Amino acid sequence: MSANEPVGDWAAFGERLSRVVDFGLLTVLEVDWTRRLVVRSFSSDEAHYPSGGSKDLMEGTWARQVIFEGRLFVSRTADEFRCAFADHALLHQMGLSFALNIPLRKNGTTVETINLLRGRAPFSTQDVQTVLGLVAALGLPCGLDRPENR
Repeated sequence: MSANEPVGDWAAFGERLSRVVDFGLLTVLEVDWTRRLVVRSFSSDEAHYPSGGSKDLMEGTWARQVIFEGRLFVSRTADEFRCAFADHALLHQMGLSFALNIPLRKNGTTVETINLLRGRAPFSTQDVQTVLGLVAALGLPCGLDRPENR
């Protein structure tokens, strides 16, 4: 798979990822720069977060960091999680309290984000490296080429 091709099968990606990192929800958001929205192109939980849903996420700290700057977001505390996600109450009810969001970039622009959430503990540095390794192995256009983005 090249960096210019979509994954095509996010479910298979999620299955492969679940063998190496614990998570409760995987979503993939496509950035629609024209409409200034993010559109959920994949969800591992169609009941709570169905594919096709869209949100105006172009404002705020999370969007600035992940979408505009192309940097990872890792929430390590309940406050970081709550501040990043307007739907934190629903996520908390689902047992999800920690996030790892990875921007996928082409030509310096975020085109998608891979979003992992879980409840038991924050994503460790090892978890982050494992996920980034899998993303790289698939040839996805991860824009994390600067050390400060990791």
